[in-house]
Amino acid sequence: MPGLIGSQGVRPGALNMNRVFRALRYRTEQAQKVTYHRPAIYDTDEYGVPSGTSAASPEILLPDLPAIIRPAVTADYQQQKQGSNIIGAARVYTPNITTIKNLPNFDQDNNTNFNEIEGWDRLITNYRTIFSIPTTGTTNWNGTGSVASDGESVTLTSTGNGNLVYTPSATNTLEADRFRLKIKGSGSVQLNAIRAYHGSLSSTHRVNWDNDNFVLLDDNWLTIDLPFISGTTSTSIYQTGSRNGVTVSIGGALSEEAQYEADFRKLQIDFSADNTDTITVKDIEYYKSVSWHVHSLKDMTDGYIIFDCVRTSGRNDSRRRAYN
Repeated sequence: MPGLIGSQGVRPGALNMNRVFRALRYRTEQAQKVTYHRPAIYDTDEYGVPSGTSAASPEILLPDLPAIIRPAVTADYQQQKQGSNIIGAARVYTPNITTIKNLPNFDQDNNTNFNEIEGWDRLITNYRTIFSIPTTGTTNWNGTGSVASDGESVTLTSTGNGNLVYTPSATNTLEADRFRLKIKGSGSVQLNAIRAYHGSLSSTHRVNWDNDNFVLLDDNWLTIDLPFISGTTSTSIYQTGSRNGVTVSIGGALSEEAQYEADFRKLQIDFSADNTDTITVKDIEYYKSVSWHVHSLKDMTDGYIIFDCVRTSGRNDSRRRAYN
C-alpha cells in the first residue's frame, strides 16, 4: 500500500479502491468519512427569483462517504469581512459512483434525488474535534431506565418513553459549528428530538433539533451529523436513503449568537420506546468543519473518482471572538 497515493495522485492501473480506503483509514488515517451535502433546490417565479423549496429536490445530507483528501492549500488566510473567507484547494478521491450508490444512505431505491456528485456539492470534513462526549463509562449519564457502558458506547434499557441524558461540568464549544453522533435502537425505538443545553440547564437555553419522528432500524448504527451554528432553521437526517426533516430552533433566553457561544451543559436525546427496548450512542462530538465544494471532475475510472475542490469560506476564531 505505501506509495499507492503519491504526489501525482493515484497510480493508474487495476485498483481496488475500497481496499485502499480501508487500509489508509485504519493504518495511516489518510482516508476519512465525510458528510456529503447538497442544499435544497428552490422553485423560482417568472423572474427567476427563488420562491420556496421544491418538494422534488430537498436537502441531501449524507454522512459516512469514504474519501481521501489531499489539500493543495488547506487555508491561505486571505482576510475578508469579520474574519471569514479563509479559502483553500484540495483534490478529493472517492469510490466510483456504483460503489457510492450502494452505500446505505445513497441507496437509489429510496434516495432517487441522488444520482451523482455534482458541481458545488459540499464534502464536509472534521477539521478539529472541539469536544467529545465520553461513552467509555456511565459517569454523568442517566435517563428513563438503566444505563450501562461496554467501554465504547452507552446503552439505556428503557422503561418506556423518555430520554437519555448526559450532564457534565460546563465545557467550551465556541469553535464548533457541527454536532455528530452514532445511534442505534433495539426494539421499536422512535427518535423524537436531540437537545443541547448551553449556558444553563433551563429549556430556554437550549438548541433543539426536532426531527420528523422515525423508528431507528433495529440494531443498526445510524450516523447523524447536524449543523451547530446560528442562522440554521432546518436540516435533515437520512436513514437508508429516506429523508427525515429536522427543524432547528433555540430557547428564548439568549440572543441567537449568544446561545451558540455559551458553554455546553447538557445533551438530551428524546425518544419513544417500549419497556426493555434499548437505545445506544457513541462517537458523540462537537467539531469545527471544513467544507470542500466540488469545483471540477478531474478523473473518473472504474475504481475511483477524483474531484478538484475549493474551500470557499472559513473562520478565524480569534477575530470572531473580537468581532462578537
